Amino acid sequence: MMLKKWPVVFMIGIIMLVSVGWNSGISYAKYYYEYSWDQYKGTEIKTYRLTPVAGRAGFMDQEKAFAAISKTPNVYGKFSGYRTEKTTEFATKSVTDEVYKYAVVDFNTDKEPETVEYVNPNDGIPHTWNGTDEIRIFMRGSEAASLAELFYEGTPSEERYHFNADDVYLVAFWSSAAKPITGMSAEALVEEGPSTLINREWVAQIKDKDPAAYPQNGSLKGYFYIYKGSELKKD
Repeated sequence: MMLKKWPVVFMIGIIMLVSVGWNSGISYAKYYYEYSWDQYKGTEIKTYRLTPVAGRAGFMDQEKAFAAISKTPNVYGKFSGYRTEKTTEFATKSVTDEVYKYAVVDFNTDKEPETVEYVNPNDGIPHTWNGTDEIRIFMRGSEAASLAELFYEGTPSEERYHFNADDVYLVAFWSSAAKPITGMSAEALVEEGPSTLINREWVAQIKDKDPAAYPQNGSLKGYFYIYKGSELKKD
């Protein structure tokens, strides 16, 4: 009876020896996957749909309006805007080496409209807003809100434009030919579609153990990444 059981006992012993060998050897070898991306630099382009902000346009005395606008810089910290009566329905934001620019396209000329200075507008001076043509300015919500408070004096709160402080808006100003007043309206920038990268230039190949360290195919902190694959590595 014992002889019949011996092969079974022998096999159990072999399995135990193999198990001990495995635990003392191969199990200590550590493997991991290393993921890689091609890193590019260039100009990242984001597209936004221009959407009218809910509320009614605000108006104020022209002289007071000029004084208020001339103290409000655009998103670059400069005092310039686009002189245009109508734009396309889209705006773009381009970023190169963390330097960004918002732009629109003129509906009639199919190109970027003329940029004019709007500090203390004077009629007849080239590249300076004359105060009567429509001028559109990219402004932060916090700046636009401060101006709106002046333009909406005496207007019920629910009828005013409401701005998110950290968002960017395309704000338009125009003056009446019949009355000495200036109006204000605004459009929100709603991001539409994925960003693109133009003027692409390869920088390096980046590797990381974390598959989510960089985008699969997209932008992060001013660079564009294209996923190349993974490789099994041994410590």
